[in-house]
Amino acid sequence: MKASVEIKGLRIISISEGTQVGTVKDFILNPQKGSLDFFVVDQPSDYFGAKVIAYADIVGLGEFALTIPNPGVIQSVAGNNEAQELIKQGVEVIGTKVLTKKGALSGEVKEILIDEETGKIAQCLFTDNQGEEHQVAGEQIITYGKELLIIEGNPGEIKAEAVSEPVNTVNVVNPVSPVSAGPVEEQVPQAVPAPVEVTVTEQQNEVTEFNLFEQRQLQYFVGKAVVQDIVLDNGELLRAGEPMTEETIRQITTRNKLMEITSLLHKN
Repeated sequence: MKASVEIKGLRIISISEGTQVGTVKDFILNPQKGSLDFFVVDQPSDYFGAKVIAYADIVGLGEFALTIPNPGVIQSVAGNNEAQELIKQGVEVIGTKVLTKKGALSGEVKEILIDEETGKIAQCLFTDNQGEEHQVAGEQIITYGKELLIIEGNPGEIKAEAVSEPVNTVNVVNPVSPVSAGPVEEQVPQAVPAPVEVTVTEQQNEVTEFNLFEQRQLQYFVGKAVVQDIVLDNGELLRAGEPMTEETIRQITTRNKLMEITSLLHKN
């Protein structure tokens, strides 16, 4: 799941050109479907002069960028009736009051979490009058209104994970105890186990579980070439101009390498 604050500001990368074509400025929600339907690329003072990308047209929504097949999927709001209608409805969810079906006012929405694979609103996070945080799953939401979010049942409370205190590595000198009459036992220092070190190689060998959009992006690479040599995650060299194969794709196992190749794709 990806929070709205993580979506705004993402770079928009065209896979066919291997270049950044814009930045996500905002998004447009569909209250009937409970989903994110459009990304706003350019947002002038007049919203209807903006450019948008339909969620159905993107290749991936990743940690570092939103990827699209080519700039042709970028549309004008003025030419898209569906986007215009959603803008007129003006449902933003964040900032709306949370009301249960039985009429109890529960709080105010502070954040929404989006399922990257479907675009659906997976959760809404809100605070109550006491400032405590709660969450409500998308399945519990009955209505996404302009002023109210109406939910089924009671929301769940967000439990903060217990944070263990950091280990103090500084040797503490205990205060000297009064000398007793008995014999003094010699204190034998105990061996301190050496810390386990994780090498850079081990970190690089950790395989990323790519989501559906990222898998589609990887398949798009087949037959494509990069403009400069790249060392793949397994240490093999992908040479500039060399078409990628299914075997090449299997050697891309981290998101960092995925984004590096995306940015260096040869322009068609």
